Amino acid sequence: MSKVQALAAVVIFVVVGVAARVLPHIPNFAPVTATALFCGVYMGRRYSLVALLVILAASDYLLLYINPFGATNFDRLYAPWEVWHNTLPYVYASFGISALVGWYIQRRRRAGVVVLAALFSSAQFFLITNAGVWAAGAYARGIEGLWQSYAAGLPFFRGTVLGDLFYTAAFFGLLSFAPMTTSALRIELTMQPGFSAGVQEWKVK
Repeated sequence: MSKVQALAAVVIFVVVGVAARVLPHIPNFAPVTATALFCGVYMGRRYSLVALLVILAASDYLLLYINPFGATNFDRLYAPWEVWHNTLPYVYASFGISALVGWYIQRRRRAGVVVLAALFSSAQFFLITNAGVWAAGAYARGIEGLWQSYAAGLPFFRGTVLGDLFYTAAFFGLLSFAPMTTSALRIELTMQPGFSAGVQEWKVK
């Protein structure tokens, strides 16, 4: 993917990612994890992190004004740092792990591997963010409070899994049907010792 294509894809993912988080939707049914995976696989580390951070920062700020599950609030102008809450680092770290998973499966992007990567990302998001809620003091200290946090998060886990699988299938599936262009092609053949081979005929339409 060229730099121009990567930049265009980042812009598209940012628009889709921000819109999907601020418009009414099933709780936790969002394309952020799928974006992290996709960008990690196809765009390299720089663009994947840029897309992820912009989606999170822009949508988190807009969520100060827009409640996708309720009324909007444009009564005052919020400062950018007002997006901060005690569980924010856990959320961002979890999505960062999804980008790392995308980097890891770059050369293993078969359908089954991509599905497993999406499911792993859903699971680690659930574990990390609910542990963050517990660590922030929403529940009693100790293992019992941690289990309570996980129990409270279970109803949202369904939306997380469904959203991650849906958007991952959509993003990776659409690319599979996208036309590919190239200005060069390199073919490498590895032959057994004592054998030789060559390309007898090559046609390009």
